Parts: sequence; structure tokens; C-alpha cells
Amino acid sequence: MNFLPKPRDNRPDEPVAARRGGPRVLMANEPRAYREGIAAVISQLRPAVEVETVEPDILDASIERSSPDMVICSKATETLKGRVRVWVELYPENGALSVANIGGRHMEYTEIQLPDLLSIVDKAGELAGTT
Repeated sequence: MNFLPKPRDNRPDEPVAARRGGPRVLMANEPRAYREGIAAVISQLRPAVEVETVEPDILDASIERSSPDMVICSKATETLKGRVRVWVELYPENGALSVANIGGRHMEYTEIQLPDLLSIVDKAGELAGTT
């Protein structure tokens, strides 16, 4: 696991309702370099966002442990679909199409770009009441 910088007042042991600051984003996409690169850019451009990166094989356990507001992954699982309101499935099956769920609204992107991801992070913050 790799935890990127968090805002000082955003402690992971606080219940979700007690958190202040930005949304909690969990990243479990492949390849690792892509995951870490996106995480670093989100952290830099959205400093209030708490970003955690994990290996894809522990995605479900990480969702249960951290209750993220948003997940970015390569393969959406049933746990993800049932427990997270905002998620992005980046290039599933190595295709060009990415799929997002934003509060129950399904969207498809033919070449998702960084501004699209940042917009979705912002929506996750709105839905979570952190922005």
C-alpha cells in the first residue's frame, strides 16, 4: 500500500461523517506506474483529496476497510458496485473505453483524460459533502 500525503485535519481513523476536507479516493488500476502517476497528479491538483493506492487484488478488502468516496480501478467488482457511489473503471480489458458511475449515473468515455478524472473527483467530493 502507498499512502500519499493527506490534509492535516483528515485522519483515517475518524468515521466518514466526521471527516473534513476533500473526498477519499482509492486507486487500484493497472499498470502500477499509471496508478501512481494519476494518484500523484490528483494529489497535486486537488490537495484536499486523500488518495490511497493499492494493488488490484486487494481492492474489495480496501473498500471495506477505508470506505472511499471514489474508486479508480481496472476492473469493477460487485463489492465496488454495491458500496461505492463514484467509481471509474479505466480501460477494462485493455480497451479504449472507460466506464464511470457517478451517484448511479452511468457514463462511458472513449478516451478518458485527466480533466475528466478531476471532474469526477470533484463530483465525488460534492456527493460526499466534503467540498
